[in-house]
Amino acid sequence: MAKPNAESTFRAKAPGVMAQLIRDFPITPEDAAAILGNLGHESAGLTTLQEIKPTVAGSRGGYGWAQWTGPRRRAYEAYCKRTSKNPASDDANYSYLFVELKGIEGSEKAAIGKLTRAAGLDAKVEAFERAFLRAGVKHYPSRKQWAAIAIDAWRKQAGGVPIPKPTPVPPKEAAEKAGPPWAIIIGFVILAAALVAFFVRF
Repeated sequence: MAKPNAESTFRAKAPGVMAQLIRDFPITPEDAAAILGNLGHESAGLTTLQEIKPTVAGSRGGYGWAQWTGPRRRAYEAYCKRTSKNPASDDANYSYLFVELKGIEGSEKAAIGKLTRAAGLDAKVEAFERAFLRAGVKHYPSRKQWAAIAIDAWRKQAGGVPIPKPTPVPPKEAAEKAGPPWAIIIGFVILAAALVAFFVRF
């Protein structure tokens, strides 16, 4: 069961993070809620960044929204140092989640496809856990509870209406929408006028 203070923090933050995910990836609010459900479980509602009882005794354990561990924790810390981000900030956590899911760093790009192919919130929670987090102990009931809180917070804050995503326009359509290339047309008109003037003189 989510602690009241952690749940209130999570409810306040989840819709904004979901909106960012929806804008940055081809996913639905349900997909975004599944991601938040997993992050909520890992970090106690985005409130606890350092793993309290590391699975590997003597290790530093996981850190961040996703409890990045081992090589992924070191990669996260290196990313924050390189980009001058505070590892404890929401900005750093979202930014690194973004670069992993985009495949800019690491090999987690396939997670989005596996997430979107799953049907239903619970299945999406499990699909994202398997593809992105790969936890030793799954704790699916907790992950699904956080996901349910996330989608509920989204509906209450956003009215259940997804934030519109900009639709990329293919190059050909963009050129058609831009209309005729006026600079070229004007150039031809000037050239034609010059040629007419030349031949009239001779």
